[in-house]
Amino acid sequence: MKKLLIGIILILTPLYLQAQTVKSYEINAEFFPDDAQMYNYPVPSESFMRANSFIRLSEIQDSVVIFYLHGELKIDSIQSGGKNINYDYDKVLYNYEYSRVALKVIVNSSDLVDESLAIFYSGFFNPSKAGALSNYMHINKNSGVYLRGYGYSLWFPVFIDAYQDSYKADFNKVTISLPIEFKCIVGGELVEEKKDNGSYIAVWKPGNTDILDMQCTARKFKLNTKENVYVYYLTDKSSSDKVLEYSIGLKKLFSNNLKSIDISNPLFIMEMPKYGDISSGNVVGISEELFNAFETDIKSKLTIAHELVHPYVKIPVRKENSFYAFVVEGFPSFFQLYALKKMNEDNYNLAEVMMNVEKSYLEKRRTGKTSRGNELPEEKAILNISSEDIGTYKDTFVLSDRVWLFFYNIWMQMGDEKFDMFLKELFSFNSISYESFEGLISKYIPDFKDGLNKWLNTTNYPEAFRIVK
Repeated sequence: MKKLLIGIILILTPLYLQAQTVKSYEINAEFFPDDAQMYNYPVPSESFMRANSFIRLSEIQDSVVIFYLHGELKIDSIQSGGKNINYDYDKVLYNYEYSRVALKVIVNSSDLVDESLAIFYSGFFNPSKAGALSNYMHINKNSGVYLRGYGYSLWFPVFIDAYQDSYKADFNKVTISLPIEFKCIVGGELVEEKKDNGSYIAVWKPGNTDILDMQCTARKFKLNTKENVYVYYLTDKSSSDKVLEYSIGLKKLFSNNLKSIDISNPLFIMEMPKYGDISSGNVVGISEELFNAFETDIKSKLTIAHELVHPYVKIPVRKENSFYAFVVEGFPSFFQLYALKKMNEDNYNLAEVMMNVEKSYLEKRRTGKTSRGNELPEEKAILNISSEDIGTYKDTFVLSDRVWLFFYNIWMQMGDEKFDMFLKELFSFNSISYESFEGLISKYIPDFKDGLNKWLNTTNYPEAFRIVK
C-alpha cells in the first residue's frame, strides 16, 4: 500500500508543480511593424507581430524548462541575467492551439539566473482554418488583432502541455504597440494610452489572471464611455449607446437589488467579428451581428449580464467550503436570468425559459448526454461539486441547469417581494454555511428543510420540484 501511495504521489506531483510554474509575466507586443523581418530578411507586416516576454518562474524542479508558442512564430533570442542562453526547439502537435501546431522550446534550468528569463520572438498569425467556429484568432492589418490565451492562440509563452490544467500568473504589465488608427483591449486596468511617433501604445495591467482568460483585441475602434463602462465599436454609434445604457442599468439594478458595492474595476465591452463572442475577466466581446442587433437579441444581453453580476453575488467562501462552486459559478449563472427578467419584464418570458431548462435537464439525466450527443459527467449533488469540478459541471450540467431550477423554485414560492428581500440578506453574508443558508431560506419558506436538503445534497428531482407536473 505504501508503494502504491508513493507511486501516486510521484505521478501527480509533476503535474501540480507544473501548474504552479509561472509567477509573473511582463509582455511587450508590437503588431504590423514597418521593419518586419525574419531570418534577417524583410517580410510583409500585414499579419506579423514582434514580442518579448519577461517571465519569473516558481521553484524549478526539473533539469529543463519547456514552453510553447504559436506554430508560426520563431524564437529570436532568449536571455537570463542579461545574457543570451542556448535553447532547443521543434515544431510539435499541440491540440490546445488553433493551428494544432506549436513551437516547443527547451532551455536548461541551470542557465537561468534568479529563475527568470526573457524570451524574444516574432512571426505571423494567419487566419485560422481549423477547429471550432470561435477560432477566428489571427492578426491582420485590415481586420484587426484577435488573440486569446491557452486553448486558442499561444501569443505568449505557455509552460504546460496541451490539455493540462491551466495556471494563474501575475500579468504585471502588457504593452501593445499598433498603427495609430487602432485601439486595443487586453483586460484588467488600462494604465496608459498614448500616441507616440505615429504609433498607438496601450499599457494594461491584467493582474492575477488565468492563462485561459488572457486576450488581446485591436481594431479601428471608436469609444463610447460613461460611468466606468467602456464600449468599443466600429461604426454603429446607436447600438453602442444601447449597449452602454443597458450595462449602466444592470449595474444600478444589481446594486439596488443584490449588493451595494463600489466597483472600481471598469467594464470593457467590444464589438467583435463573426463568432467572436468572448468573456474574460472584465472584458466582454459581442459579435458584430449581435452587437448591431442588440436591442432585439437576448444572447448579447445575457453575456453582459453574466459577466457584470459576478461581483454583486460574491460571498466570501473558501475552496474547501462545500458552497464554493455554488457561490462562485452557480450564483452568477442564475442571476443573469434574474437580470433579464427585471430589465425586460414585458419581453422576457422567464417561465417559458425555465420550462425549457427543465425539459433539457430531465433529458440529460435520462440519456447522460448533451443535446449534441456528447457524454456528460455523472451527476453530482450541488454541494458535492468541488472547486476542481467547476470546469466539468459549469455551463453544461448542474451548475447551470439544477442551480437555475433551484433558484426559480424558491423565487416562485417566495414571490417577487420576498425573494428580493431574501437576496438582499443573502448577499450581505460575510460567510456562508449550510446552517446559515438554511436559516435564511426558512425565514421566507417555513418547513423547507427537507426540500432544501433534496435540492442541494441529493440528485433527486421529485414531482414536487417540477415546473411541468
